[in-house]
Amino acid sequence: MKENDTKTLEEGILKDITRVIVETDEENPVSIAVITADNIQSANGYRVRMRPKYK
Repeated sequence: MKENDTKTLEEGILKDITRVIVETDEENPVSIAVITADNIQSANGYRVRMRPKYK
């Protein structure tokens, strides 16, 4: 897929998703980030990068 053919989030698999939770794969998972339509919260020492759709 070309970079210009990239879908926006509402056009892809996140269409009906209200939040994305990123966590470790452990017996007692630790949340790394919670991403909603209007907020991003990440744990200390982590960052979330966003990439806009270029025209």
